[in-house]
Amino acid sequence: MYHRGIFLRLNPCIWVVMMMITATVHEAVGQNAVEVRRNGAVPYPAIWPGGPGRDSLPSWAIPGAIRFSRWDGGRIETAKAFLSGWPGLNPPDPNILYTMTNWYDPKTVHFITDARINLIWVTLSVGFSNETEEKHRDEVRRYIAECHRNGIHVMAYESIGNIFWEDMFQAAPESKAWLAKDKDGKPVPYSAGTYQKMGRITRYMADFSNTQWRAYLLKRIDLAIDSGADGLIYDNNFGSTLFELYPLLFQHAAKRKKDFLMMANFHSDTYVLNRLLNCITTEDGLEPGLYSSSSPGYADIKSGHPYLLPVQGKFLVNNIGLLRTHETLSEGWKPVFIEDGRREHAERMVGFMSAARSQLALAENMMFGIAEEQYVEARPAYQLATGDAGALATWKAIGKYNQFFKDHQELYTGARSQAPLAILLDDHSDGVALLDGLAARQVLFNVIYDRDVTAKTLSPYKAVAILTARSVRNSALSALKDFVGQGGRLIVAQQAASFDENGAQRVRPAFFNGHLGKGESTYFENLPAINELVGSLLAASGQPSIRLKAPPGVLYNITEQPETKRTLIHILNYTLDPVTDLELQVNDTVHDVRIISPDGDESEKPLTGLTSRDGRFIIPRLQTYSIVVLNHQ
Repeated sequence: MYHRGIFLRLNPCIWVVMMMITATVHEAVGQNAVEVRRNGAVPYPAIWPGGPGRDSLPSWAIPGAIRFSRWDGGRIETAKAFLSGWPGLNPPDPNILYTMTNWYDPKTVHFITDARINLIWVTLSVGFSNETEEKHRDEVRRYIAECHRNGIHVMAYESIGNIFWEDMFQAAPESKAWLAKDKDGKPVPYSAGTYQKMGRITRYMADFSNTQWRAYLLKRIDLAIDSGADGLIYDNNFGSTLFELYPLLFQHAAKRKKDFLMMANFHSDTYVLNRLLNCITTEDGLEPGLYSSSSPGYADIKSGHPYLLPVQGKFLVNNIGLLRTHETLSEGWKPVFIEDGRREHAERMVGFMSAARSQLALAENMMFGIAEEQYVEARPAYQLATGDAGALATWKAIGKYNQFFKDHQELYTGARSQAPLAILLDDHSDGVALLDGLAARQVLFNVIYDRDVTAKTLSPYKAVAILTARSVRNSALSALKDFVGQGGRLIVAQQAASFDENGAQRVRPAFFNGHLGKGESTYFENLPAINELVGSLLAASGQPSIRLKAPPGVLYNITEQPETKRTLIHILNYTLDPVTDLELQVNDTVHDVRIISPDGDESEKPLTGLTSRDGRFIIPRLQTYSIVVLNHQ
């Protein structure tokens, strides 16, 4: 996995990677779409093939029920880290290297149970030959068995495209023909290696269209299943033909083992490839909270991100736009894991987040039934193993929140976000940073992809906004026109919907501006400044039946569980300073209202009771995270 940074600056290596991704789906699109080149976007098919069904999901893996951690380690992970020039490992720190190499000692399983984690991934294959990785697999097999004895499910981490060529060329000479080549015919390096520390390039990317490489990947699926893994996580998805490759891999795994999870680490323009799998992950999250230009690694925070909300002399960083996007991609049944790959100290291998920020990140994800990926590799693992006070405090804090999620799992499963506004994205998923900015200003919205737009999917909403989606299907436009005609509000900005699903440029539809039937559309030639846009969206979507009056830095999400007739208001305090007397307005009939929170002393009982005045409830105190539960029966 690679770090992109909060402002998405593209270095030359990553730009090469993005150009490779541009080629990814183009080969598989065929006659369904033509290439639309705009800001590096890639083409996708007008009609997607059917992906995995709900019956492919294990019963234990439902959204809201997973408490997760990465658990990278072992001898091949140590070798990978050293050969990649990673911090703390090249030049080597013998103590950290020892901890990483021996991480799959059964004695470390207690760290997993201490943090109330029920799913991890372990390193199984990183790009050395299958023969070289055999001794490591033997160790992993024993570790997986020990995890299973402790009620912990385990996924296997594999690189889908990395080749450590010095080993592979020797063990499998035919692999010399498996490398991806650039336009000049040169092998394409893995983009995140610091190769100057090694004095040579150590990692190349494979050509995913090569039939022998595909056969090697299928063999590695067999090795993962034979090792006892409950699923697979694929990393380094930078090569071509991923659209074609993933159905092949998933079908092979499904034939070998029923109820097998498969996910891949996708970024930005490739989020929609999650449709081909039954499990979702990305490392595109940001450490949530308040930051200033004096925060390490955030010197250009104001100039680099126009949508950040100023709060208390700092800027609010959140992931709600990213989370809402992946909540939609989950289709209501796929489990989602998100890692906050960007940290204040800039490098996740340096150490854990603080205890308070770790809890904030956990709660931010679980507001959407999404699991936060803990990162335990290199120095963090060493700190845990040696009893570092700060690391243990963070690990205890993680365990406390995970215990709360476990004890109240019924509040996180079967729940979907409710909002009066839908924001439409196309398959390129542009605009996540803008969505984060809207969420920071307490705009409640859901994300809907243009391929899913129908009269039925639009019916729950008062308003729809098309802000960054430039390719919108004709069927979606037809449904949107009917939506406006029947009384809906539509907000459109700049070049939204300027292409159809086949890449053909279209004339701006007349109903994009003015009245139509009972409804109305507003068109902006340019995307308005963030506060003006917020005003327009709130005016179009109207007052929701549930509103929280809170100071800047306190955000919330409303979810509903139709089967239990229960509404949940998840309230999160990004400032980490306690706030008091929050006002919750509920314009609906409720029979029971209660508030619970994981905060406070461990001996303290969950908060109970709210003061009601004509549908206004006063929440006396919010530390970091609380849930208001409204029962409607």
